Amino acid sequence: MAAIAVDDPARSEPVRRELRLPFPILCDTRREVVRAWGLFNAKERGGIAYPAVFVVDRERIVRWRSLDRLASRVDTGAVVAFLREGGPPSPRRLVIPRPGDFVRALRNMIARGSKTPTD
Repeated sequence: MAAIAVDDPARSEPVRRELRLPFPILCDTRREVVRAWGLFNAKERGGIAYPAVFVVDRERIVRWRSLDRLASRVDTGAVVAFLREGGPPSPRRLVIPRPGDFVRALRNMIARGSKTPTD
C-alpha cells in the first residue's frame, strides 16, 4: 500500500505522521504519475492530484478504481472489504468538511500563499 502526493517529502512526511498512515507517501513533485493516470487537477493550488483509490494486483493490473472529488469519496471500509473478499466497494460517501478543516485551510493559504496553475 502507498499514497502518492505532489508535495515534496518535507511536506508529505508530517502529513503521513499526522494521519498515522502505516504506509509511505510517494512524492510526485514533477506531477508525472498524476498526469499519466488522469488525476491532475491544474485548477487547484498550482496543480494537485484529484483524490483517487486504485487497487493494483501483483501483475500490475488495475483491478478496481475510484476517481473521487473533494466532496465525495469511496468509503475506506468498503475498499478494505474489496481487498479481503472481492466484489465492488460501496458507493462514494459525502465528505462534509468540519469547521476546523476550513480554519486549517485558511491558515495554510495565509502562511503559504495561493498558487495559480503553471500549465
